[in-house]
Amino acid sequence: MFKAHVLLVLLVGLLAGCQLWQPAKAPEQPVAAPPRDYAAMDLDALVRYSEDLSKMTPAERLPECQQVDRMQASNPRMGYRLHLLLAQMVTDGCGDASITLGNIRVVANEIEDGRVRGWLAYLGELVSRSNQAAAEKAELDKQLKEAQSGKHKVRKDAKAKDSKIQSLENEVEELRSKLNTLKSIEQKL
Repeated sequence: MFKAHVLLVLLVGLLAGCQLWQPAKAPEQPVAAPPRDYAAMDLDALVRYSEDLSKMTPAERLPECQQVDRMQASNPRMGYRLHLLLAQMVTDGCGDASITLGNIRVVANEIEDGRVRGWLAYLGELVSRSNQAAAEKAELDKQLKEAQSGKHKVRKDAKAKDSKIQSLENEVEELRSKLNTLKSIEQKL
């Protein structure tokens, strides 16, 4: 009876151990991103491309934007134009922001898909606001520089006036001294 209990406990332990054991998994291979379909014009593809761009560093976005620009130049289909506009919106040095804004408005009028057209209109407003903010910042920077140079000029003028006042005070002091000398000579006579 004792042997049966021991055997039963060993059997239960063995079953529990087998349940806990898991075979080693093969290391997961990174899944390569599918190649981009730059000709795609549907909203889902454009949003995916926007997400891809947001994950890139600015240094990675510039060559991407330049590549899409070359592809669009050789094949001016709407999908390529849309991808180029998206890349230009977030990449410094790849197109002029005001031209990009104009192109967004033109493309938004040409596109048939209402969802894409609405999304482009929204993006156009974002680019427009960004351009306005950049122009306002540039104007404020210009005004600040002018004010700082004006302050410098005022300081320079104030220093010159201080120097002139000091010179005049010295001259007055010399004249007083001479006057006192003349008074003392006059009193002696």
